Amino acid sequence: MPYIKKIELKGFKSFGPKTATVTLDQGFTAITGPNGSGKTNIADAVLFGLGELSARRMRAASLSKLIYHGYPELQVKKAKTAKVVLQFDNFDNRLPVDTKTVTISREINRAGQSIYRLNGRRISRGHILNILSMAGISPTGHNVVLQGAITRIAEISSYDRRKMISDLVGIAQYDAEKAEAEEKLRAAEISIRTAMGRIDEVQKRVDDLERERNELLRYMFLKEEIKRFEAVKIFGDILEVERKKADVTSKIEAVRSKVEKSRELREQLRSQRHEAETEWRKLGSEMIEERGTRLLEVQYKIGEVRSRITELSTKIGAGNASVDGLKKVMENNIQKLEAIKNEIKYNRKEIRRLTRERERFLVRRLNCEPIWEKTAKKSEKLRRS
Repeated sequence: MPYIKKIELKGFKSFGPKTATVTLDQGFTAITGPNGSGKTNIADAVLFGLGELSARRMRAASLSKLIYHGYPELQVKKAKTAKVVLQFDNFDNRLPVDTKTVTISREINRAGQSIYRLNGRRISRGHILNILSMAGISPTGHNVVLQGAITRIAEISSYDRRKMISDLVGIAQYDAEKAEAEEKLRAAEISIRTAMGRIDEVQKRVDDLERERNELLRYMFLKEEIKRFEAVKIFGDILEVERKKADVTSKIEAVRSKVEKSRELREQLRSQRHEAETEWRKLGSEMIEERGTRLLEVQYKIGEVRSRITELSTKIGAGNASVDGLKKVMENNIQKLEAIKNEIKYNRKEIRRLTRERERFLVRRLNCEPIWEKTAKKSEKLRRS
């Protein structure tokens, strides 16, 4: 069983700012002295060092009152903090610390804040209580018998005495630990139910996101297919316009060729007419009377030539009108081609915009996947536990 080898007190109750050391030996040890010399304060220091939180048990109004108040009339300043160091002999290793000497210290300031240390290393109060409980040491137990405790033990009932014996043996500690474990188990069950509810909410959200993602992918696929079919249709329209343009161009060339031929024929007929008129004038001056019949024939030929010239002029005019109409058709087709090209440019811009939108959605999905995986892992861990 570990025992206290040494107690160091600094600024605790009646002990001043200088460190006071009390050395104890194994076995029975008594501290004697006159009334008011601070004998009971040593027992209070032991409770303080073991982690006692009740200022009443240490005979103080509050924890801040445990700090040395000083004597202004004697020009003795009050202490800023109170510190108690307990040094245990751990020869049987009952305390789960790999040293033969275990030092536990507690320091408190005037704000009531305590700092605990184990072998000089800062540690929490709960950790220190757990280590001490391994050796059956507790600030609320009967390791330290306070003033008046013997009289109270003699006067208590058998039930309370049995309870005290259970505390000394350690049964009450296990009951308290059992109750604490059951409370933690209930809290854990509540946390598990809460976590399962959150997991269901997250799973529902993940399902909604998956459904939205599938709908978006389906929408984007259909949008791309529509754009592709529209592009194919536009390309086909362009080919059809190009083909019509080529047909109109060939027709224009053919009409131009016919017009040129008609013009050449008209020039030939005009030349023939000029020759005929020259011949007619010659015949009129030389042989009007002798060749009257000849004159009539020549006039008849002239009439035919004029009629032919008129017919050719009409065809030439019609050809020119056809050329103008074909030019207008070609201009309309060129305008349609430009409109189709502009529509292709717009569709390409729209495709790029949809592509960027798809990439943003994929990034959002990638950001959501770690959250889903983390939630799934947490859910699996909770199910296993």
